[in-house]
This record gives sequence, C-alpha cells and structure tokens, in this order.
Amino acid sequence: MEPSWQKVKLVKIEATASPLWNLAIDYVPGSRLLRITMVDKDENKANVATTWSPVSGTNCGPDGLTTSATKSGLLTGGALYGALIGKLGGSSADVPDASSPLAPYGTKRVFAVGSHCVISVANADAGPLFLAMNDAPSAFAQHSGALHILLEEYAT
Repeated sequence: MEPSWQKVKLVKIEATASPLWNLAIDYVPGSRLLRITMVDKDENKANVATTWSPVSGTNCGPDGLTTSATKSGLLTGGALYGALIGKLGGSSADVPDASSPLAPYGTKRVFAVGSHCVISVANADAGPLFLAMNDAPSAFAQHSGALHILLEEYAT
C-alpha cells in the first residue's frame, strides 16, 4: 500500500552552503518515513534549475558524477561526487572524523539522497535534517547553483 505522504516543505538547497550543510528541517521526529525529491518548479510554480556545479564548467544533477577521482575527502564515501546527500542529527558544521573510519559521523546518520530518496527514520535517528552537495569541505567555495527539494513525511 502506498503511504499517504504529507508535504513538510519545499526548500532551496544552495551548493555553496556556509557552513557545509543546509538546514532543511529543524527537527524530524522518529517513527516515520521521509521522502526527499528534487523538483523542477519552485513554490510559485516557476521553472528552476535541476543541476548545480561542483566546479566552474562542470554541471551535474543531484545524482552526482561518475568520475575516476578518489572518494577520499568527500563528506561521504557513500555517494557520488556532486550528489545531493543528507544527514540526520548533528550540526551544520559537521565533517567526517578521519580517525574513526567505521563511524566517521559518530551517531549521526549520513546518506545518499540523489534525485529521489525514501528513508525510514527510527526514534534514535530523530533530529535536524541537513542537505548538501557531496564534495570535500575545502572545495565548497568553488560550488555554484542550487536545487529545489520537496520534503514529505509519513508517520508510521
């Protein structure tokens, strides 16, 4: 049976976020499904960009780019370079802890979003939702563009 999705909000996610992570929702309670979808229209039904740029002259969509570049240094190795990624919990300034390769974000949940994602939010995962482009923190100044993201929930 298809869940009965409830719109939470439509957000604009800047590629040049400062700090690194864009706050999308102040608090996502546990025991629900969260659907995150890139859209091509803003709240006024005007067309919006569906690509952003990790570096000048290179555009990509929220699913990222397949490159031969190493994934070391990216916010998460669990998504392609340039992809839209999410994080439940923590703060807008979180970076991976290289000294803890098995849990680089500790108890925070980091995941690939891409153009469409549905995740189950357990009680232990409750917290703020952050979104960002997957890249090395030192490269964020080179980013440009923004994506519009629809956030929906279904209480389980």
